Amino acid sequence: METLYVTDNGLQLKRRSDRILFKKDGKITEEIPLLDMKRILIFGNNQMSTDLMRHLAGKGVEVAFLSSRGKFKFRIVPETSKNIYLRMGQHRQYNNEEFRISWGKTIVRAKLTNQRNFLIRYQRNQPQTDIQNEIETLKKSVQNLEESSGLNEIMGAEGFGSKTYFNAYGKLLLNGFEMRKREYYPPPDPVNALLSFGYMILFNEINSLLEAHGFDVFLGFLHSAKYGRASLATDLIEELRSPVIDRLVIYLINQGAVKTDQFEKLETGAIRMNDKLRATYLKNYEKFMTTPFLDVKSRENMDYRQIIRNNVRQTEKVILQGAVYDPYILYS
Repeated sequence: METLYVTDNGLQLKRRSDRILFKKDGKITEEIPLLDMKRILIFGNNQMSTDLMRHLAGKGVEVAFLSSRGKFKFRIVPETSKNIYLRMGQHRQYNNEEFRISWGKTIVRAKLTNQRNFLIRYQRNQPQTDIQNEIETLKKSVQNLEESSGLNEIMGAEGFGSKTYFNAYGKLLLNGFEMRKREYYPPPDPVNALLSFGYMILFNEINSLLEAHGFDVFLGFLHSAKYGRASLATDLIEELRSPVIDRLVIYLINQGAVKTDQFEKLETGAIRMNDKLRATYLKNYEKFMTTPFLDVKSRENMDYRQIIRNNVRQTEKVILQGAVYDPYILYS
């Protein structure tokens, strides 16, 4: 097990040799061996002993604490990479406008292409749903992107394409689920809540790996520097949103694994999934991330965690060696 999700509340996590001991109300509920564990995500209100924290850090296991809705709070991480040359190169390229435009076009082209290919795939499954106009519009958006001469134009093309994409995405939902448009803060409906939760989990996973490799995670190239935003992970998540999270959400909804009565509305107006649904979501997220598939481009069996690792290594070569970034493409 590479990733452990702790979704219950009121737990105490302690160390017993090379195992994690779970206690609730003074009683031991479970013991889990560390073995090949790489990360632990703890949702809600739980406690971890300092002895266990120290042991996990020594084994290179990262621990992230999140709210019950998946909002990141803080992380306990092993020692930061000493790769100062990577961070120096990253800052140098951030001030290289030509590089940032080229990088931005590559990232947005991959995102729009993946969104279009996603729609083509699902239209085959639902031929009665007319989304051909959105598919054609996304194709034109990719073509128009090449004419963009600055980052603002690139971001404008990304925004227009995503609006078009989510208009079609809403038409593909079954079993009584609806989404008028993509909204984040707060998510006003179950579909947006499912998407936001998934993006947060995927974002944290990418960001952790970037930090472990020694990047300055706050310095992206498509997304400009902004106080408190891990902009490099925001860059790298773009191409993977539709292949991973959008596919996961539509799978859960259309296969009936998610019910409309598994959500509650908070006083803030936000929609939140219940504990049972969150556990179902994380179980399926882990399955999506680790199930091997044949990558059409490389002709190799891959999983999405391997793709993330490849993308992070590619980004390092782009910065230090001037390599060309080759994004993941979801083939239709």
